[in-house]
This record gives sequence, C-alpha cells and structure tokens, in this order.
Amino acid sequence: MSRISFETGKAMLLDGRRYRIARAINGEQFTLEDMESLMLQQYNKGELLALYDEHRLQPGTSLESLDRQTETINRRTSQPFSAFPEPLQAAALRRKHYLDELTSFGPPNWSSTVMSERIALISKKLGDPTPPSCSSLYRWYRRYSSGNQDARTLVQLIRCSGSYGCRSPIEVQEALVDLIQTRFLEGPGCSIRDIHDSLRARIDQLNRLRSPNDQLRIPSYNTVRRAVQTIPEYEKSLARNGKEYANNEFRTSLAAPKSKFILERVEIDHTPLDLFVVDDKTWLPLGRPWLTLVIDHYSRMVLGFYLGFSPPSVESVFGCLRHAVLPKGNLQERYPRVEHDWPCYGLPDTLICDNGLEFHSQSLEQACFELSIYLQFCPKKKPYFKGRVERMLGSVASQFAHAQPGTSFANWLERHGYDPVKEAVATFDELLHALHIWIVDIYAHSYHRGLKTTPYAKWRDSQRLTPIELPERSRLDVALSHATERVLGHYGVELHGLRYNSRALFPIRHRHGTRVKVMVRYSVEDLGQIHVIDPDSGKAIAVPAVEFEYANGLRLAQHQLIQQGLKENGQGETDHSGLAASKERLRNTIGEAFRSKKLGKRKWAAQKAGIHSNTRSTLVERQDDEPPTPPEPVLQFTPRPLPTRFNPDDQGDRS
Repeated sequence: MSRISFETGKAMLLDGRRYRIARAINGEQFTLEDMESLMLQQYNKGELLALYDEHRLQPGTSLESLDRQTETINRRTSQPFSAFPEPLQAAALRRKHYLDELTSFGPPNWSSTVMSERIALISKKLGDPTPPSCSSLYRWYRRYSSGNQDARTLVQLIRCSGSYGCRSPIEVQEALVDLIQTRFLEGPGCSIRDIHDSLRARIDQLNRLRSPNDQLRIPSYNTVRRAVQTIPEYEKSLARNGKEYANNEFRTSLAAPKSKFILERVEIDHTPLDLFVVDDKTWLPLGRPWLTLVIDHYSRMVLGFYLGFSPPSVESVFGCLRHAVLPKGNLQERYPRVEHDWPCYGLPDTLICDNGLEFHSQSLEQACFELSIYLQFCPKKKPYFKGRVERMLGSVASQFAHAQPGTSFANWLERHGYDPVKEAVATFDELLHALHIWIVDIYAHSYHRGLKTTPYAKWRDSQRLTPIELPERSRLDVALSHATERVLGHYGVELHGLRYNSRALFPIRHRHGTRVKVMVRYSVEDLGQIHVIDPDSGKAIAVPAVEFEYANGLRLAQHQLIQQGLKENGQGETDHSGLAASKERLRNTIGEAFRSKKLGKRKWAAQKAGIHSNTRSTLVERQDDEPPTPPEPVLQFTPRPLPTRFNPDDQGDRS
C-alpha cells in the first residue's frame, strides 16, 4: 500500500497538489516545495499530522517516478490488490518474495555475477524452477522502490503496454461515433453486429469518392465492440429507456427507515391473488379476487386484510383498515381450524401507501384525519419505499397462492399446459379459511431472517411496552365511510335517489331553519342507514332509509343497476313498488350470472353481490322468512328549555 514518510525528498499530495519535502529539521520542522510553482511552505509535524487526519495529505510518487510508463502504471494500479485476477496476484506475490529475500543479503549489488548467485540461492529456497533474470529483478526492485514500496506496482498490467487510442482515420472514427449515438443508443433492438454492418456500408459510400490508393479500411468487429463497451452502462440505459428508468435501475439503496415500536409505521397495498375461486353453489369459477393487506413495519405482522372481487377502491381500503384496527378475538369461532391467536389490533401512527386514486381520495384523507393517522405517500413509481408490504404480497403469492389448486401463477409462461380455471376447487369461504391459517399459524410463527425471530414474538415483545389505542367503536364506523353534503328538509335527506328521515333530525331544523346543509356519512356496502353529523355538537345521528326493507343490506352498485333498469323501462326513481320489483329482478339476474358459462359474467356477479372478506351480501342468498325491521332511532340531542309552549320533539310529520 502507499505510504507517507516525513523524510527529505519524499513526495506527497497536499489538497491535490504535488509537494516534496525539501528540508527536515530535527524531524519536527519541514519545508515543503510545490513541484509545479516551486513555492516553499513551512509546516511542523503536528500540522502535517492534522492534515493527514483530515484526509488532505495523501501519499504521492517520488521524484524518480516521473517517466510516462511508471506514471501510467501508478495511475492504473489505484484499485485494491484483491481486485486483480488471481494469476496476476500470484505473479506479484512471487516477485515480492524475491525482493524480500534479496534484502536479506544487505544492500543490493547489481553485478551480474553476484546477482546470479543470489538469484540461484533464492530460487532454490523458494522452490521456483524458473528463476528470473538479473535485469527482470532490477526492474521489479526499481518499480517497488519508486512506488513507495506499494505491492501493487509489482502487478504486471498487460493493458498498459502497447500504444493507446484508436488508430483508424478521423473519418472512420466520426462515422462510428455517429452510428453509436444515432443507432445503438436510441434503438433498443440494435446490436453491435448491426452497427458493424452499418459502418461497413457508410465506409463503402465514403470510398466511392476517394482514390484507389486512399481507400478507408473497415474496422473489425472487435474494434466496434470495444468502442461500444467504452460507453457507461448508465448512459446506455439513459439513452434507451429514459432518465426515470435509468435512475431507478442504478439507484443506491441505503438503510430503510427504522421503527422503534409496533404500529409506528404500517404499509398497505393491493394485489390480484393468483388463485381462481369457484362458486359454492354452481361450482363454476368466479375469477381471481383482489387482496388488500396491511403489515406492521416493526414486527412484520399482518394487521389485517380485505379480500373481494371488486377492483381496488376506497371501500377495500376502509375494509382493510377496519379489520386491522379491530380486535380479532372471535377468530377461532369463525375459523375453527386456526390454532393460534391473532393479537394485532389498534390505531397506527403512520399509514404508508402508494399513489393510487383510492389513496388520494378525500374520504380516506378525512378518515385518517378523524382517527389521527398520518397519511404518507411514496414517491411516484418507487414501490421500494414500502418494501415490507411489497415483499409480503410476494410471499402470499409464492408461498400460499401458488401452492393451491387453481393457481394462475405470476406468469402464464409458468403454467406449461396447466389450466387454472379447470383445476379451481376452492370456494370463497374455503379460501378465507385457508388464508387465515397461513397468516396466523404459518407466517406469524415462522423464523424471519431480518428480525432474527418470528413476527409473532416480535409483536408480543413490543406489545408489553407499547400502549395500544382503540377508537370509539361508533366513531370508527363513521370515520371509515364516505362523506358528502346534503340539504336537510322536512322530507329528510335524499341520497342516491333514496330518502332518509327520522324524528331525531328535527332539532337540527328547529335551530337552523327548514332547509339546512348537513354533512352525511354513508357506506357503499349498506344503504339501509346513514349518519347525519349534527352541525353544533358534531355527533353522528343514525338515520334509517324510509324504504328500509328495500335499502337494508343493499350495496350502492346494486342500487345503481336497479335505477338504471328503471330508467330504461321509463319508470321513476321514486316508484317504490318498481324498486322492489327491480330488486327481485336483480336478484334473479345475479343468480343467472353466477350460472353463466362466461367467466366475465360470473366475476361481474361476484362483484355486484358484494362477496368480500368482511361480510357477505344478503341480496342473493337471504334466508330470513320475515323482513328485517328498521332499528329504533336513538335521539342524539337533548334540547334545552325554550321560552315557548311547545316541545320540538313532538313536532313530527302530521301528514
């Protein structure tokens, strides 16, 4: 390795400039001479050591190593010794052994007679059958001494020998550079052979204008290949794929953000599950469901998930968050084959997500604000900023879905004649049961290489020291719902063509007028009930639908289909008998779609029927003999005594 020695005549680099020690006084005071400007500077030993500690003083070559060949070798041997090929390392070590043994004889005597005897003794001691000549040993000694006894100077660099640069005429060089820039860098399918053929055609065109004695020679294929290989790989990717792709491909991954306790950071994402699901009645495939999953950044425990046939939406995010926040104490009752508990629950501090439209919705932003959850987005097209959930979704696909019959695999090329539609045997309920077993019993209790323990043990250890917060149950339901503004009148609130009214809303109209704008929270999974926010107290008032028998358990997508059918038939949206008949007709339509021979119709039926992991829709398979009765409205507001002779709670609709 290169060394620094504070002796007269030694060279060094100070702030990138070449200096030599012109004078040393008692080993404490030194005069440094700039080798370019010949200016002198005075330093003491402490100042030089401070410059060395600040990485400003570095080893430099001595005055004897100013020739071109030695400078070139020193410049090309700046890499570590271990980076050279093993044959070059072995040859350099052999030379080093000869030089070490040569120093044992004292000062070198370069007489051919004396040196031949010493080389013979050294080769016999080292067991080398091919000893070097006296001139070779002298070259090794000179390079080793002039290079500050750096062992890398003994490496034989074959690439440093010979001439440098391209020997082709300037016209050929310009043509080659132009072809590389216009063809190779811009065309993604262009190869080196194409560049060589194009260069041949261009040189032939140039030779037509030249005399027979002044013809340009066509470079060989290896010459073109070496010219292309000199282009940095980043420049190739930048020219062919664009700056964003090149920066992503050549990015430098540093340490990821660290969490100190559970629920500090959670990550959420969607993926289509690589598994076909069949209907439990017709045994026909319904398609591949979508999986929305939340994972804890600290413990790698899965906090909750949402499984359904609808594409990613705000509802799937709400369903996943609801499952993640709520305790899962009744897990063994719903899924008897699950053996272990699922201890994950509580409100997270930060929710990490990508830039999907469902994550940028106003409803999710309001929900996170009400639940005191900080919503953090990853940069665009950089999924590795939420690598925990991305890796988890990959594990679900490779370790769970791909091991089940009916898997579609991540790539259709992996099927090799395997038809996942014909091999699908799992119903939606069986899939939910199996997914719970894999998450709770297998993944949570498997050794995690990054944690050095299991995710379950990591969660339990942090749970003993971390206070977990739960929101008010009614507040959670209201927060994880859609918000809109509507006008409250004597008829109540109209939303999606349905009317909602209750006597509990009268105090709001009594205080603010007969028509007042109020905030309404509703769920697209059940239109039977909405919540009206009191403008004064901020409390959520549960308001049932006027036509509760029709709206109870009805999804918004189903209601929109019914309205569309009524419009096509020319009936009014408020025709209640028509709504009931259309609801029955929709039931039959979805039932027929479940039995259709087309996979697209069966998947459409699963979406409209609302089949997902939280609840199952009652529109298609309802077994109640008696229609449900609307819940009794609970008065959320206690009016103050008024200086009048009537009570506002008694002023209902007298019609």
